[in-house]
Amino acid sequence: MAPASPPPPFAGQERGRVKSPPLDTPLVGRAGGAPRQGSSSPRPSHTSRVGSLRSLKNTAPTEATVGTPPELPEELLMTVFGTLEIPDLVRAASVCASWHSAYTALRSLGKHKQAQTPCLLYTSESAGDNVACLYSLVEKRVYRLTLPEPPLRRRFLIGSSLGFVITVDDISEMHLVNPITGQQIALPSVTTMEYVKPIFDDLGAVQEYEYPSRFAGRAFFAPSIVARCNLREQLQIKAFVFHDTSTGSYIVSLIHEPFNHLSFARVGDDKWTLLPPHHHYQDCTYKDGLLYAVDIKGEIHAFDLSGPDVTMKIIRGVDVDFYPDAIYIVEAPWGGLLLVSRFKEFEHPAEDGDPEIYVPHTTEIKLHRVDGTERLVEIDCLPDHVLFLGHNDPLCLSAKDYPALKGNHAYFTDDDEYNKNRKSSPRDIGVVGLGNNSEVDLVSPLLWSNWPSPVWLTPSLTVMKLPSNDRWLSEWDHVLSRPSPTEATLGTTLLELPEDIMMRVFATLEIPDLVRAGAVCTFWRSAYTALRKLGTHKQPQTPCLLYCSESSSENVACLYSLVEKRVYRLTLLEPPLHSRFLIGSSLGLLVTVDERSEMHLVNPITGQQIALPSVTTMQHVKPICDDSGAVHKYAYSWHTAKQVICPPKIIAPAALREVFHQKALLFYDTPTGSYVVVLIHMPFGQLSFARVGDDKWTWLPPHTDYFDCTYKDGLLYAVTLMGEIHTFDLSGPAVTMNIIMGVDDDDLEIQGAYILQAPWGGLLLIWRLKVYSGNPDDTSSLTLHTMGIKIHEVDVAAKKLVEIDCLHDHALFLGHNQSLCLSTKECPALKENRVYFTDDNEYITGQKGNRRDIGLLRLENNSWESLVFPQLWSNWPAPVWITPNLTMMKLLLNK
Repeated sequence: MAPASPPPPFAGQERGRVKSPPLDTPLVGRAGGAPRQGSSSPRPSHTSRVGSLRSLKNTAPTEATVGTPPELPEELLMTVFGTLEIPDLVRAASVCASWHSAYTALRSLGKHKQAQTPCLLYTSESAGDNVACLYSLVEKRVYRLTLPEPPLRRRFLIGSSLGFVITVDDISEMHLVNPITGQQIALPSVTTMEYVKPIFDDLGAVQEYEYPSRFAGRAFFAPSIVARCNLREQLQIKAFVFHDTSTGSYIVSLIHEPFNHLSFARVGDDKWTLLPPHHHYQDCTYKDGLLYAVDIKGEIHAFDLSGPDVTMKIIRGVDVDFYPDAIYIVEAPWGGLLLVSRFKEFEHPAEDGDPEIYVPHTTEIKLHRVDGTERLVEIDCLPDHVLFLGHNDPLCLSAKDYPALKGNHAYFTDDDEYNKNRKSSPRDIGVVGLGNNSEVDLVSPLLWSNWPSPVWLTPSLTVMKLPSNDRWLSEWDHVLSRPSPTEATLGTTLLELPEDIMMRVFATLEIPDLVRAGAVCTFWRSAYTALRKLGTHKQPQTPCLLYCSESSSENVACLYSLVEKRVYRLTLLEPPLHSRFLIGSSLGLLVTVDERSEMHLVNPITGQQIALPSVTTMQHVKPICDDSGAVHKYAYSWHTAKQVICPPKIIAPAALREVFHQKALLFYDTPTGSYVVVLIHMPFGQLSFARVGDDKWTWLPPHTDYFDCTYKDGLLYAVTLMGEIHTFDLSGPAVTMNIIMGVDDDDLEIQGAYILQAPWGGLLLIWRLKVYSGNPDDTSSLTLHTMGIKIHEVDVAAKKLVEIDCLHDHALFLGHNQSLCLSTKECPALKENRVYFTDDNEYITGQKGNRRDIGLLRLENNSWESLVFPQLWSNWPAPVWITPNLTMMKLLLNK
């Protein structure tokens, strides 16, 4: 039987056999799953025998620290979550239901960490058209976000403020999009702008635009007719979103052509308002109820938008000697305003670029403080502060509040209006020192596609409240509402909890949730790693269904969680999972057979993969080599210990697995600390075994027709289809066998016989009754249907079976997995007195397209239930149950 707490992780490696995963392996599984010895679950009969619960063993922290882990109060979880950067916070919220509840409460109060570090938002050619990538300057890692339609890679990104990006779609209409929350709000139509006049077709739909039509009552030049998809290349330049605290509304200001004019609209308005008569604006900010705008000559205007009529005041006049390549107006953290000038050199185009478009390269940043006398006071440095410049609302942040940032540096991205006409040219993105204008790479190698041009984004959980006639709302992810604890429960100082407390929180999680929690941030990963090393995470793990999907790539496994009713995707190592047979699942590891009919153990959670002894070392398989000495065929012998059925068959390596491998099981041998793999194989369901690390398989003659095995008290128990039970003592130099139960041939409808350890002690023998449906002359139409389950306790002393008609608060898991009987009290997501089953008949290896026999069965009346609807899985490889396990197998290597 498998131990309740498997051995500690070990990076054991045998050359050519063990492939260790990288540190940050994508979410991938654990099994373990044998019922725990001495479980406190009552036996499902009228008599009750209660065993003692095995205590968890660890070294440090003390047993009291990581003992039976209680659920932390929501208020305490909120305190922990309140310290996180928003990308980490959102990932924490997706760990499990209780954490999502704490996240939702924290978000509704707005008490999450406010000082968010900007991230670089960009697209990647390797991601989908609707996927945005978010590069975190804190963690030096990338998050991927799926955004609403229309596809992000078909939009222009013309601004970023308050966690929203302002986009322009392929009919030149603008939207606000919050990549974190998914909220998307359509801004007033471009046809409501001063310069744009819609042209309608015969059906009354906008077909083209007339642009520019006029400006403040006078014409610039003859208007042109522009296609809807082309207007954005000539009109929108840069946009900003500001929060007007006096009214609670949001203001969007837009710098646009012709001649860099300024228009604005409140979110929820039905049209844009032009702010004449000035032009050549380059940047805006909002402070104390006034919209400040600066033009290319450093002239600063303040617009009061609070009244029915907009008023404008010139704060600083034109400076004829002031002509940078880009200029920004920024609110300083210490009060007042800064003017930031950006100077560039224009390099010759790349060889494969547009020969008429020169590539900008930022060479210098100059700073000026705006005082009350219209003078600019030059500043030579920004000690302990950093700038963020580009198509974002310009920011000046304290490096003390953002320790991941470099003080006295400017982080910049492209924002030249011409770069929308050079989609393939390199971007002007980087970091420059303000003291000496020395430039450093932001990240190497470059992560982003050149289009849309990347922007800085300060992640925000804000969901804009729109007016009641929010007809501009096109799509967004509604925030879950719930009664919130009072603000007093949060306090104002949010501290990181000690690692041992975090370990207690994590120890309550199912392993898929635990792995996701470990990926939230560096601090949480440290707690996760410590917990994993001790092996004291939650032990009664709920099985998941592992399967493939036609919509996923060939190396991706899907893990359906019965707890969360959701799917995880796991990327496995080569060879591709879709090309393998899945013939077993035990202790969180899969037993797979590749296209050369060789077997591997694979842990989908940790990524560990171990090659088992070659199939050519088995009694029934001999290699046939070509002239170069490479194996190119097998001689497959049809014999038992008692007779030879026929001469050996010559078979291709890829075909052997279709007629040879049936079911494999993995067991942990506590006395030796080794792992034993048992294989049930053809011809006629014979047994062979090997210890992980052996160089060959050992045959266990003379009997046949084995269907299932279990391991208990140092003995291997094997059951035949006729109910005969044998034990094998594998501990000595020679294997000994004993028959503990004879043949029971009373029921000829048996299509499966399973043997397992009961949680209350002793052995259970399970019979699975199935019937075929379909046309017997067309094997591709045949399917098996589980019609009933019969359960027996094995009375070893009397050598008889005692039938049980109910499992009460327990559930069975049958299939190509190690057979399990689990307490529904320890695994509350499971339905009691049910059988969860998957296919495991040998016919599935030859009928890859046939419907699979997967579902739930009520034991009281043998009625069938669907596991999930609609069906998630592809029919091949046949899905299997797996109990996630974080153990890295320690190998005992034979010399």
